Amino acid sequence: MDLSVFPFLSVMFAVIMGMGIVHLMIAIAALLQNELNVKIYWVHAAWLFFLLLLHFHVWWGFWDFRLVNSWNYFTYLFMLLGPVALFLAVKILIPEASQQEKLDMREFYYRVHRQFYTTMALAVLWGIMIYPVFFGKPDPVLEWLLLFLAVMIALAFLKNPKLHAVLTVVAWALFLTWVLSYGFTMQESG
Repeated sequence: MDLSVFPFLSVMFAVIMGMGIVHLMIAIAALLQNELNVKIYWVHAAWLFFLLLLHFHVWWGFWDFRLVNSWNYFTYLFMLLGPVALFLAVKILIPEASQQEKLDMREFYYRVHRQFYTTMALAVLWGIMIYPVFFGKPDPVLEWLLLFLAVMIALAFLKNPKLHAVLTVVAWALFLTWVLSYGFTMQESG
């Protein structure tokens, strides 16, 4: 594929990712500005910030796909599954609330945790499959993705607050370890 086609193919990817980032930034700002009407739960807040960094990470990783030589409608749709799953995860984790309503983010988090982590698990499965689909080889960080998938599945099925706290820290540790291990290396230019 001619590199000049890549921007055309990436427009929808960028739009969906941008929508998720905008929703997250608005929600984080609203939570910070509206402390009187919101009882913040640190696990919920940790996942909001995690989602923001994850959006930035996925967008950064998208640059590798400029090297894909063959695109068709189905590979294009497959490419959009990850951003769509992340956007849905954002919408699930951000409550719709009026100004008069006192929000308890802990109660809200446990009300939506199953849907949120199931959606996140789908996004991780997309991440696991994307390199085999486009490059015919496993993802270079497959082990990290499998560990993260295990955390998402556990969080989807467990409701114990202590386990959610521990696994939230584990997810952050996995991500930060990945960043410290691989995030400072330059991506190869094609």
